[in-house]
Amino acid sequence: MMASQTIKTNGGKILQETSASGAKGMLLRTNSPEKFFFRVYRGDGTFNDYQILHDDLSVTIDEDALASFYENENGDKFLDHSPNVFGWETTQPKN
Repeated sequence: MMASQTIKTNGGKILQETSASGAKGMLLRTNSPEKFFFRVYRGDGTFNDYQILHDDLSVTIDEDALASFYENENGDKFLDHSPNVFGWETTQPKN
């Protein structure tokens, strides 16, 4: 992790800031279906959880993330684990 610095917000709050550029972590969902947080692990297995306030953060899914996009017959789109994680079989695509 990069060095941190002390900043003062326009509202006068004092914060410790560390750039998140290049940070690798896990996007995790809370018990509420529409709330997520970002978890960053340290080398010793400990971690920090960060509330996500950024409103347009770019995300790249790792090639080995075992993740797939899906669309059902109603046109609902979602991101979940890959079919092999669930043990689902592959069928022929619709013509």
